[in-house]
Amino acid sequence: MALRKYQSETLDAVVKAFDAGTTRQLATLATGTGKTVIFSNLPSVLDKKLPGQMWVIAHREELIDQAVAKIREWNPSLLVDKEMAEHYANPMADVIVSSVASIGRKGTKRADRFDWSEVTKVVIDEAHHSTASTYQNFLELAGILVKKPILDLEGKVLKEELVPSGARKLLLGVTATPARGDGKALKSVYEKIVYTYAMRAAIEDGWLVDLRGFRVNTKTSLDEVKMTAGDFQVDQLSDTVNSPERNAIIAKAWHDNAQGRQTVVFTVDIKHAVDLAASFRECGIKANAVWGNDPDRALKLKQHKAKEINVLCNCGVLTEGYDDWRIGCIILARPTKSSTLYTQMVGRGTRLQDGTGNLLEALTKGIALEKKDCIVIDICDSTSRHSLQTVPTLLGLDSELDLKGELAVKSAAAIERAQEENPHIDMRKLRDITQLKAYVESVNLFDVSYPPEIENNSKLAWNPTADGGFALLLPNKERVQIKQNMMDEWDITAVIRGQKFRGVRPTFEEALKAADALVEKYAQNEMKILRRVEAWHEHKATQPQKGLLRKLYKGRTFPFCVCKIESNQPQCPTCKAKTDLSKGHAGRLISAAIASKPQATA
Repeated sequence: MALRKYQSETLDAVVKAFDAGTTRQLATLATGTGKTVIFSNLPSVLDKKLPGQMWVIAHREELIDQAVAKIREWNPSLLVDKEMAEHYANPMADVIVSSVASIGRKGTKRADRFDWSEVTKVVIDEAHHSTASTYQNFLELAGILVKKPILDLEGKVLKEELVPSGARKLLLGVTATPARGDGKALKSVYEKIVYTYAMRAAIEDGWLVDLRGFRVNTKTSLDEVKMTAGDFQVDQLSDTVNSPERNAIIAKAWHDNAQGRQTVVFTVDIKHAVDLAASFRECGIKANAVWGNDPDRALKLKQHKAKEINVLCNCGVLTEGYDDWRIGCIILARPTKSSTLYTQMVGRGTRLQDGTGNLLEALTKGIALEKKDCIVIDICDSTSRHSLQTVPTLLGLDSELDLKGELAVKSAAAIERAQEENPHIDMRKLRDITQLKAYVESVNLFDVSYPPEIENNSKLAWNPTADGGFALLLPNKERVQIKQNMMDEWDITAVIRGQKFRGVRPTFEEALKAADALVEKYAQNEMKILRRVEAWHEHKATQPQKGLLRKLYKGRTFPFCVCKIESNQPQCPTCKAKTDLSKGHAGRLISAAIASKPQATA
């Protein structure tokens, strides 16, 4: 058995960060890329550096059994045991895999059987759950966290809080979604994301299949559905979306776009799953519903894997810990605003066919494969209040973009190429991927405008960047950048007069304000060229500006004169274009073009 390159890199990053003193680490890797394989190799890579017992904590039986099997496979000489329900692990085992409900329950007697001083390594699978009380209780048992009193002004204990213990023990959280749906930040548990391997990178490298996105619009309105913890309230959502008309639309969408594919449908609640499965059966499609405490759950999953059932409408079962490469279609019948939940649901369909190895290599060799991609059908209800998660949002594109069955990563790459060639076109307004060329041609390529979030919060000339952030360009190729990180905060990086700056703010508005203040303090003399509105902007563009425009927009036809020969006439005698290009307009075009090109942060 051999590790994949990114799996080895993850382990190297863990060891390097631990050596540097970072003991509470988070690794984020897309579903289907082998997170279990990675932490199964921790005992061997840390054998001499951090001997002692390792615990793996998960919250579903499927995850626990999968971890036990995989760790044993990679470590045949170690004693690997299971702690859950009727299973009691050998306290002397080298690795213990446990249900968080069993060992994290407050006051559980199970904890008394173990010597917690021997525990040196803890792995939290599906680490986005780490802030829940059961996980916190376990981390206290393992010595990762300790209680610290909070005192009032008279020195009396008001309450206690859990804080990092400072012990030289490794906590490694692994997840595909480094954010919680309830908004609780993982930074209270983890110090640093030490490695990231996103879904897009895994698809481009051939370790996951690409997604074919279809958007199905309905007339159902979500505007009256209340919100709870950042997402739709379940009971109201079910009442709103579980209708015969909408269910029939979903069944037809599957028939038209994904007929014959093994399919998992994500629904709101049990009744929605049952009713939707019935709608599929009414169309002659082999379908059934499954849910958490369904007595026939194991049988239905077995029937689905055996293709005796084509469509499985599930509620709260298959979001995490269910692996079946045969799944070739995902239907999102449950609308959501949660990127975490959406990523988990779609991740059920990205896994490669067993035995494929690397997909790109298999396709190059002409190997016949049953699974080469996964269809994702987004059921999109009407709303004027909410922004829903869809396939395009996984790749940083606008949620309302319709991929029309095109491959998602291929589409994202095409949009990025078009964005780089036309840096000031707002690609967020593109609604149909098949109309990309026509959309670009229909826009005035040289009409530069600033996004409303910049117009409303800053007087400086911030431009969108290729990676979804914003950049402010300074003289001598220096710049200030703002970009959202994977902890849902905003990183600020800058190089001003040779000095590097870094900072983090919780919101975009705060980051923009802090960055503007930084520029005003350290680049006061440059403010005249950084503000969006200045008197000199109305002056005629200079020859150096025109030369740079010719270079940056090579091959483009300009609606204004950028000739090397200066003319005092309203119309250039050489190119016949108007000679009214101003310094300000030229400067905005130059900044937009440079900012849009990919560049490492300072």
